[in-house]
Amino acid sequence: MKKEKSNLLIVKIIQNNCKGYIPSRYKITKWAKIAFFGKKRSVASIKIATKDEINILNKKFFKKDAACNVLSFPHNSIVSSGEYILGDIIICADIVNKESVKYKINNDSRWAHMIIHSMLHLQGYTHQISEKRVIMEEKEMILMDTLGYQNPYYAN
Repeated sequence: MKKEKSNLLIVKIIQNNCKGYIPSRYKITKWAKIAFFGKKRSVASIKIATKDEINILNKKFFKKDAACNVLSFPHNSIVSSGEYILGDIIICADIVNKESVKYKINNDSRWAHMIIHSMLHLQGYTHQISEKRVIMEEKEMILMDTLGYQNPYYAN
């Protein structure tokens, strides 16, 4: 029996002390699964963080003393329990919600883009080099369109 793609990704969502709009677990999981291209059962953790929490992580791991919208930490390893750990996504609700207002886009569209973007990072996609950025952004645009959301790079 062939495994369905949606059964191959387990999404663990961690949330506490965050205020403002936060999409449902169903939506977050849906967005993560649509951006998962793996063929083996994997786990991705998504932490919804405060500005202070994401600032601490950004400073510690990326030497940037500022809060940001999202951080991705690829793990890509098998733990002793046998689970394949894809990695961790840390997303700041306050910043993502403010960006949706700033860019005049729907909250879910902005959240979906940040989850999709981060899931691609966990799977090795990058945007540091122009050619790789084009590939990553093209995948993001296709996935956002599949979900019925506007192109995140050419928002009106």
